[in-house]
Amino acid sequence: MQLLAAGGALVLLVVLVGILARNGGAQAAEGFDGYIQSGTCSAPTDVVKVELEGDGDHDVDPYLAKSRSGDETVALGYYGSSEVPGFGLAAVYTDRDFSLVITDTESGDPVACGDILEPDADRFGEGGTALVQLLPVGDALVQGVAVIQRTELEREHDMTPTMARVILSSGVEVTTPPEAVDGYDGHIQSGSCESPTDDLRVDLKGEDDHDVNPYLASLDGSGDPVTVAYYGAPRAPGFGFPATFTDQQFSLVLTDPEANEPVACGDILEPDDDDFAESGLALVQLLPAGDSGAQGFALIERTKLQRELDITPTRVPIVLFAPPANT
Repeated sequence: MQLLAAGGALVLLVVLVGILARNGGAQAAEGFDGYIQSGTCSAPTDVVKVELEGDGDHDVDPYLAKSRSGDETVALGYYGSSEVPGFGLAAVYTDRDFSLVITDTESGDPVACGDILEPDADRFGEGGTALVQLLPVGDALVQGVAVIQRTELEREHDMTPTMARVILSSGVEVTTPPEAVDGYDGHIQSGSCESPTDDLRVDLKGEDDHDVNPYLASLDGSGDPVTVAYYGAPRAPGFGFPATFTDQQFSLVLTDPEANEPVACGDILEPDDDDFAESGLALVQLLPAGDSGAQGFALIERTKLQRELDITPTRVPIVLFAPPANT
């Protein structure tokens, strides 16, 4: 296919399922698989089907974090890093339709699907980012958001120039803001969401008007863009990923910029899996405060050190759910 970018695509597949399951509780899925297909979710075709190629048992495996007590683990969701050979972000800007499908590992049946739409805002297009709203298929009760990004090219390495992060919630009711909002700001605080302290406060530093902004995508045949999700990837100056391994508690808070009141919060927990710890990544589940409806997930991730640049080594990608778009 000439319209597909040359080379493979690295898909960092993050499936965050809000099951809040604990050891000994209800059995969660062992993982998910996925693929990118030609056509839309409602009208797929068999012209292109690109299977995700993960390193684990599945394209997406369970993510576990250590509870505050340390006596048990909490299943925050599912996470995976997969390659998609032959698919590049440039395909989003062609006149061909593509969609992302997440499947049940046992039956192979789709459990969630989202059309890959062109970004409406220049800041996302120029930055090489496209978000995909994943909606349930049938009675699967799985939905979420995928972030497809063009990565920095490294000529000395054999790598693929695209990655995607997929965030899902399964088996629980997902809440969304009752009305469209202009965005949210955020900070990391000492203490938990239930028992915060004033020992530490690190304000997130985003590059846009707010730390988390509406992501708009263009629908074919419609002049009005749709809100796919709320997204941001601010830095956290002064907060390092190793802080998650101390005996101090920290939490991530999102606030309404006008009222300066919390709208969502999530405790920052230590990863239970050494693979995540060594890669410098921790997942945070963000739950609504009051009746805000703001719900989603964040990643506390250590960025690559660049000694010649003055950079903050911690980035906090954040995705909040939006009402289903009419695609």
